[in-house]
Amino acid sequence: MKKYTRKILLLIAAASLALCGGAFVACNEEAHSGDHVYSDWVEVTPAGCEVNGVKKQFCTIPGCGAELTEEIPALGHDWGVSKVTEAATCQHGGKRVKTCNRCGTDKTEDTDPLEHDWVPENVIKAATCEEGGKELQRCSMCRQTREEDTKPLEHDWGDPEIIKPANCEEDGVQRKVCKRADCGKDVTETIGKLGHQWMNTKVIKPATCEEAGEQEQACQRPGCPTKTQTVPIPALNHSWQNYYTVDVQATFDHAGSKSYHCNRCEKTTGQTEIPQLNLNTPIDYEFRTLRNNGELLIAPAVTLIIKDAETGEEVARSTPADLNGGVFVKPLLPKNYTVTVENAPEGYTCGTNFTVSPFDPYCNVYLTASVRQGTPSKYSKGSVMYDFTIPAGNNTAKTELKLSEILKTKRMVLLNFWFVNCGYCEQEFPDLQNVYMKYKNVAEVIALNVPQSLYGETGSMEEINGYLASNPSLTFQFAQNAVVGLAGYFGVYNFPTSVVIDAEGVVCEVLMGPQSSSEFERLFAKYTADDYLKTSAPAAERVSLCEAAILPEKRRTV
Repeated sequence: MKKYTRKILLLIAAASLALCGGAFVACNEEAHSGDHVYSDWVEVTPAGCEVNGVKKQFCTIPGCGAELTEEIPALGHDWGVSKVTEAATCQHGGKRVKTCNRCGTDKTEDTDPLEHDWVPENVIKAATCEEGGKELQRCSMCRQTREEDTKPLEHDWGDPEIIKPANCEEDGVQRKVCKRADCGKDVTETIGKLGHQWMNTKVIKPATCEEAGEQEQACQRPGCPTKTQTVPIPALNHSWQNYYTVDVQATFDHAGSKSYHCNRCEKTTGQTEIPQLNLNTPIDYEFRTLRNNGELLIAPAVTLIIKDAETGEEVARSTPADLNGGVFVKPLLPKNYTVTVENAPEGYTCGTNFTVSPFDPYCNVYLTASVRQGTPSKYSKGSVMYDFTIPAGNNTAKTELKLSEILKTKRMVLLNFWFVNCGYCEQEFPDLQNVYMKYKNVAEVIALNVPQSLYGETGSMEEINGYLASNPSLTFQFAQNAVVGLAGYFGVYNFPTSVVIDAEGVVCEVLMGPQSSSEFERLFAKYTADDYLKTSAPAAERVSLCEAAILPEKRRTV
């Protein structure tokens, strides 16, 4: 309700009060019927800092004198900034005054005495390595003095004298003498044993799927009393193929059988009958898209086109939904068919027709990767690399490093992204070096220095050469990432990061953080093995890298 309306109501209420002898009547019941209609609250007495106020509501129906009354809570003091009226000292406290901004009331408060500011003045008794001393201290404000105990000094040990060096299995002994003139304490201490630093050297008995093997390890520490030890190699466990292999082919005269084979041994599992063939009854033809290492190539965009081998008529075509995990199963009448590939992933080729017959309705369609030409792109596991080149002036080999040329003689390239002053990078370099020396004839390592402005690193060749001058044991290749930008294409943000590229130029693994010697051994052993990418196949069946694939008309995985 507006202010002028409330004023009119107050005048009416005051007039009524005068007519009624100074008091409101409770209510004129005959004036209206039903509930009261009250006005907004009207402040009658304002609230103060410590005193409550009063507000009222009045019934607005003419002739009714009803009202409601409520207290307005006291506001409380609004204290301003304190003013010091008496400064505190070390000997006594002080006083300060605060004034209320609302009512002007003053409030006086006591403040605590200050703490003494003790300053050393004289040494009463000098401390030694084993006993505390005493000193005279004086307060800089009140000049009062006190005596205070001081702590014993720490021994100033010189360089220890090695009496007996520690080795892998036995503690050593060293002697230390305090250099302080008033001490000269002489102590003999134990040096904890170092522990062995084992490295795998040779396999004595290879592990199989069901039996553990044995391998020899040699300790790398000089003067180790044990030198070598034999440790078990855990059983490998069966590695079952994820597709069937035909054991007995079905014919029009008898049924056949199929089973899952172990990739490591001759054991089989999941034996299943293949029904006898019937000219009028469709059978399941199974087509698998694989890389040359026998791994399924899961690429939904790949299209497999199945044609009748005799008439050339198309009878089936896969869709992304059909090619489930790289496997396309299609019921067809028992005939001979041919298979061609369309929409191979970027970097892959398949330049041949594959054939399949009802006597062997399982067709492995091989796609060959090769290093791509043209513009680089973002990479992840499974991507095919573009043919990058590092100029001779930007690497420690001092000759051009071109990926396709490297892969003509090497079976694997490991890219290691690092920077100078990266502690984790330095931690893994010795292990990487040791494993590299074992595989350097079949594998290449390129450590790409990535500039880190946060650490003041530039990634320059001067910086790389300076680092190698202090670490001459590192013999694999170092280069500037800036000239190829590979760290950005891989989205590297964690250092070190290792990327494995196989002999076909495919990114096989991306590993973030420092890797152990055993992990590097696993990588190099796997991707340089003779049976990886069929490098042991006859020359006529071997895939030529960086060229069109030359494959036999049909190959089956044994």
